[in-house]
Amino acid sequence: MLFDELFNDFFDDFNFFTEPSYTKTVTKCPTCGRSWADFQHNGRLGCSDCYKTFKPQITQVIAQIHSNSQHTGKIPSKSGESLKKKRLYQDLKQQLSDAVKAEDYEKAAKLHKQIRELESEVK
Repeated sequence: MLFDELFNDFFDDFNFFTEPSYTKTVTKCPTCGRSWADFQHNGRLGCSDCYKTFKPQITQVIAQIHSNSQHTGKIPSKSGESLKKKRLYQDLKQQLSDAVKAEDYEKAAKLHKQIRELESEVK
């Protein structure tokens, strides 16, 4: 009896046994009301707004499954060469932009030269 009274007095001021110490917020789609847990349970989103609401989670899942989260598609065999050059051109432009942001001007100059060489072939 003394033991019970000791702990009852000790824990009187603590509510963590009955109430959670934190509240976990669950993000739900504003249109259909589905949560990310719903998607994890059945593998389906409820509506098109779910893609906007859960974009960070979806991007992370896609990146885990595939090496890249951006779809590039396949290149048809008939028009393959011109599409490959266009993709290379776009990729070089992105690399140039990244090099300039990183202030790597030597790399940027090399990329700029490659881009100029490709421009006549792409356009």
